Amino acid sequence: MAGKEPDKVTREIEELLEKLDTFVPEERLASKIRSRRKQQRDIEHGPSWFDRVRARLSRITLGQLMLTGLALMLISYFFRGPLGSLAGWMTIAGLLMTAAAFVLSIMGGGSRSTIGTSRVQRRWRGQIIEYGSTPSTL
Repeated sequence: MAGKEPDKVTREIEELLEKLDTFVPEERLASKIRSRRKQQRDIEHGPSWFDRVRARLSRITLGQLMLTGLALMLISYFFRGPLGSLAGWMTIAGLLMTAAAFVLSIMGGGSRSTIGTSRVQRRWRGQIIEYGSTPSTL
């Protein structure tokens, strides 16, 4: 067991030293051209309104969406008299927002869930990592 550990460490060091020269991969010519055109366009025109809206919407989390939906439902319930028919639409919008956030959180959280998932082999640089019952000493 003690003979295997230095071999693993030595092999890992050798792999790192071999890959040191090719650490930064070269970009493809087409991606370089696209990125230069995008940079030039951004400098000349700035971001479009669509890019600005998309950037703001991408910062909204599912928790914020769910809380906004719940707030809409509460506001429409407590202020249904002054709001009139708008209260019904606010309730529907709140329900849709809350339900959508809930469903999306369940769908996205499935990969992190441990219930009903099979055991996954843990790997590091193509090698299977096995944690033995005895701790190793270096």
